[in-house]
Amino acid sequence: MTARTLGEAIAEQAGRTEAHVVFGTSAKRETIGYPEFSEQIAAVAGGFAEQGVRPTDRVMIRIGSTREGVLALLGLLHLGAVPVSVKPKVPGAITRQYFAMVVRQQGIRHTFRIPGQGLGLRELDLVPRPGVVREAAPADPEGLALVQYTSGSTGMPRPIPLSHRALLGNIEAIRGVAGMKHGHAGLIALPLHHDMGLVGVLTSLVYGIDLVVEDPGTFLRRPMAALRLLRDAESVHSALPDFMLRYLSARIGEAAAQGTHDPRLFSAWRTVFCGAEPIRRRSVDTFLESVRPWGFDPTSLVFCYGLAEATLMATSHRYVDTATSFSAHGAVEAACLGVPVPGLDLRIVDESGRGRPEGATGAVQLRGPTLFDGYDGATDHRTAWFDTGDLGHLRAGRLHLSGRRGDRISVNGVNVFATDIEQVVTALDPVAEAVVLPHGESFAVLVVPERAATVDGARVATLIATDFGLAPHSVIEVPHSAIIRTASGKPARTHMAEQFEKGLL
Repeated sequence: MTARTLGEAIAEQAGRTEAHVVFGTSAKRETIGYPEFSEQIAAVAGGFAEQGVRPTDRVMIRIGSTREGVLALLGLLHLGAVPVSVKPKVPGAITRQYFAMVVRQQGIRHTFRIPGQGLGLRELDLVPRPGVVREAAPADPEGLALVQYTSGSTGMPRPIPLSHRALLGNIEAIRGVAGMKHGHAGLIALPLHHDMGLVGVLTSLVYGIDLVVEDPGTFLRRPMAALRLLRDAESVHSALPDFMLRYLSARIGEAAAQGTHDPRLFSAWRTVFCGAEPIRRRSVDTFLESVRPWGFDPTSLVFCYGLAEATLMATSHRYVDTATSFSAHGAVEAACLGVPVPGLDLRIVDESGRGRPEGATGAVQLRGPTLFDGYDGATDHRTAWFDTGDLGHLRAGRLHLSGRRGDRISVNGVNVFATDIEQVVTALDPVAEAVVLPHGESFAVLVVPERAATVDGARVATLIATDFGLAPHSVIEVPHSAIIRTASGKPARTHMAEQFEKGLL
């Protein structure tokens, strides 16, 4: 890669006449060749320039999974402006207040797909102006490329400033893990306001491969339609968090029960990055059992540990088998998340910053060229260690996570992780989902039953007591709608705990 900036890297692919971008929504599906798409990006950049956007201006944007949404993002990058990607909702926060906070923090003057009235902002229109901006704006590779805001699962969202260097470095690492090259295809059906979806799209565009961007709602309603688009591709790369593995397993099972079977549907799939939430053995086993007859190679699964502060991917492990790719810790089975991507350093330390021995749990810290520049935008994490807030340990140099530091619950001197309890409880039929919330000196467990089923709370409490040596304060059956989530799909544990204490759940 010769490009110094993200805009330049994408512009370099303008001559890829054989590659296409496909946008799928509930209303329509559009296919655009790379040369035409590149012209549209430059024209959108010209339109933004005529509306007063200048290089280095920060523009608050909701990035949608449509042609218009992606073009707006890429047009800003082409112009040399800085997209500030915000979530469509924030748990426990009034959205207007959230946007006002972003405006103050980032010095915003323009917005796209966000009402500017009352915020003193100009709302940008997607009005192409060919010929106004021809070349991608030159910029310092160390300069700011875009700003992402965290999901707000443990408090108010925080800004994550990412340089061109960090983004291009992590994109190259992802390409290396996937073995991505010209002629391959990518499928992204995740929200683009989430780093896994956003960086997935950017990776495909930087390397000029065929790309299918499917609206998440459309994909969940009709996943088979999107999957069939890629049936005859040379190689397919995608990203599916744990919940999507479970969802696809069910849809594939329904298709098989209806007599539909295509042994080549997944035969071209080479990489499925799985991360963003805990990876459960039950989800993986069920998924592999359902897709094997459709041509899926189990080693296409790549378990990942990632975070927006590291641009996206920090470690990776290509699935081998259950014994190799999962390790048991009592009743909990943790996925092997592998080794750091090239150039990234990882260490496990105790509370005083001293290294922990092999197998001992401690804080996960990172440093390297693909990390962000600190929440202050001025910390060089190529040399300064970044504390991720996660706890884990190393086995043969491979990372295994225990959970977030804030998700650790202490009861009578016994420490357990909320995610460990949730994993054990969700393995119990007929539990569809479980969320553990701190409650006083103990904890409560919210359980969502499978459709038309009822969960035996006493049985759940007994299971927890047997496996972890402590009992919950209460086990409460709730509907799926009671589980409050961030825009990234994670349980908003802090907000839910506050609601629970007030009796609002």
